[in-house]
Amino acid sequence: MEVSTSPQTLRSRGSGTHMTNPSSSKTMTNEQAIKFIQHEYDFDAKSVALARMFAMEDIIEFDVQEWINMPISAGLAEFVEHCRQANEMVIPQYTDRKSYNSIDMEAALQDITHKMEEVMLAMQVYADIQEKIREKFAET
Repeated sequence: MEVSTSPQTLRSRGSGTHMTNPSSSKTMTNEQAIKFIQHEYDFDAKSVALARMFAMEDIIEFDVQEWINMPISAGLAEFVEHCRQANEMVIPQYTDRKSYNSIDMEAALQDITHKMEEVMLAMQVYADIQEKIREKFAET
């Protein structure tokens, strides 16, 4: 199975506002799903903030029902594009320097590494959010 990493993978659908369980008459609104995310993932970490932002945007864009039925790989593709864009902005700041101090370069590379780790952690949190919303939906 081939997975596209283009940002278009996650664009262009969803205008509904309710998530319904076929075996139940109960529904979960996008607003309820977002409040759940805000309450359950209220941590002071950049990775959590990034994951929350992507998850809430996807719920609004696609509708919570469609989002929970999407493969997790589709949602994670946005993180890949986020990293590409961030690297396009950051890397030239270091490569455009006329002279390199090895200590400065090491610090810059460690900074980039740290930022990439934050994005990878955000990907884990995003996957966890989607899983928890699916579980919550199954309870309704």
